[in-house]
Amino acid sequence: MAQTNTFKGNKQSLPSKPCKTCGRDMTWRKAWAKNWEQVLYCSDACRKNKSPTPP
Repeated sequence: MAQTNTFKGNKQSLPSKPCKTCGRDMTWRKAWAKNWEQVLYCSDACRKNKSPTPP
């Protein structure tokens, strides 16, 4: 998904997806702009606690 530069300060319009470990919604961040498709976990703690088998 190509991220367009139409952000005008309304965070409700940003894309989000659930974390693979805890299930909480993660909202798009500028730091994740280049790899939003590969972002799976909301935090380092969730990344460390990921299950060895895919869900």
